[in-house]
Amino acid sequence: MLEIKNATISYKNVPTVQDFNLNMKPGQIISLVGESGSGKTTVIRAVLGLLPGGGKVTSGDITFEGTSVLSYSSEQWRKIRGADISMIFQDSGAMMNPTRKIGDVFIEYIKTHEKISKKDAWDKGVQMLERMRLPSGDNIMCSYPFQLSGGMRQRVGIAMAMTYQPKLLLADEPTSALDVTTQAQIVRQMLNLRDTYGTGIIVVTHNLGVAAYMSDYIVVMKNGRMEDQGNRDYILHESENAYTKTLLDAVPSLGGERFV
Repeated sequence: MLEIKNATISYKNVPTVQDFNLNMKPGQIISLVGESGSGKTTVIRAVLGLLPGGGKVTSGDITFEGTSVLSYSSEQWRKIRGADISMIFQDSGAMMNPTRKIGDVFIEYIKTHEKISKKDAWDKGVQMLERMRLPSGDNIMCSYPFQLSGGMRQRVGIAMAMTYQPKLLLADEPTSALDVTTQAQIVRQMLNLRDTYGTGIIVVTHNLGVAAYMSDYIVVMKNGRMEDQGNRDYILHESENAYTKTLLDAVPSLGGERFV
């Protein structure tokens, strides 16, 4: 479904990510883990063609369903973003205009992708919010982002991202701004999306515990390079990579028991 071949991503001709490779199958969950500045978010932004500040893929290729995304026109990107490939940000509420209600943003999003009446778009938005286990979708549609909790805002972001049942969901630190209980709920919600819709998910996280719980495959990044990679059992129990071991050692333990 998604293949990244020897991709080098640069800002102002300075490489930020070098020689990155990934081959992703439909319905697979892959985590990119590593410290801040390791290039995790740069990779998923490149997949969606949203590199900021003049960033670009200077070598290698990124293909989605056999077609290079590097050759997409503006019109092709407009059709694919939010439909075939969607993205959840670290704090979905922070990505919304605080002066606009959730419903206004959601309706605009839906009408961008299909010809539909405002009422039908409203009903569709309410339906998606309630699928994400948000009670009283109409009230949430009438709310401003700052009136919702962090967990509720994140569910709104997931609801919008999943409106058109994308084949690929990119999640940039989707749980880092949330308390532990809400983190667990969001992780379970994302797993349910995979099980229900067959959505492939790439999760960017510095939390190896989250990655270990939900991922089929884990890529460890350091200084813009792939430091280690493998399935969950290999990374957790077999890897001899020093940096991977350091990340594992940083996961808190409770009563001497480690939960990764």
